[in-house]
Amino acid sequence: MYPTLPFGPASLPTAPILAILAVLVTLEIASRYGRKLGLHPDDVWNTALIGLAAGLIVARVWNVFQFWHIYRVEPSLIFSLRPSGFEFWPGVIAAFIGGYAYLLYRALDPVRIGASLAVGMLGGAAVQAVSGHLTGGILGLVSTAPWAQPYFGEFRHPAGLYLALGLALLAVALWLRGSSQHPGRVFLLAVLGYSLMRLFVDGFRDGMDLIGSMRAAQVIALIVALACAALLARRPKDAGERS
Repeated sequence: MYPTLPFGPASLPTAPILAILAVLVTLEIASRYGRKLGLHPDDVWNTALIGLAAGLIVARVWNVFQFWHIYRVEPSLIFSLRPSGFEFWPGVIAAFIGGYAYLLYRALDPVRIGASLAVGMLGGAAVQAVSGHLTGGILGLVSTAPWAQPYFGEFRHPAGLYLALGLALLAVALWLRGSSQHPGRVFLLAVLGYSLMRLFVDGFRDGMDLIGSMRAAQVIALIVALACAALLARRPKDAGERS
């Protein structure tokens, strides 16, 4: 597909460039939505950046310790920042702990911060989905549809573009219709919408693990969507969310 993007006489790697753009889009949307919730933009940026920094550091250090027998022989590889050199779940947990520690330090409302970041992450995830389409990270099923895209001699569903469009529309909908008086519901709606989008789009993706006749990612998305729907149906309006 497009592993590099041309910028004048130079070509830059697609995945890292769009990953940086995704982070910037997430933070910009989150900070602007945070204003609607009564948050200072700097608090939203700082929470996200501290969490991101903590996550990246722990994810990298975890990988180094896990494969120390390799890095001990070639220590220069410690400073090689490849995507495969980060451990995902340790990084996610560290990012959550780091961001939450900042919330406690600043005495910020985690529900409002969470709602802001959830809306922002929908925009950032849309950019990442475009990256997945361009790099082949999100590979669609072989298709004869008129809008199918060529991929190494085969025409496939542009599943990455399906996901990007759906997430972008969801972010816009929550921006326009999400109530600033009910940040908890905005957060749950964002997670519900993302889960439903994955449940739909992953049906057009190739090369995914299966659980029975369904893709594993679809099963997880369905469980999360049902949990969010149940919480939205039963969740009372607390004192901080009553209009």
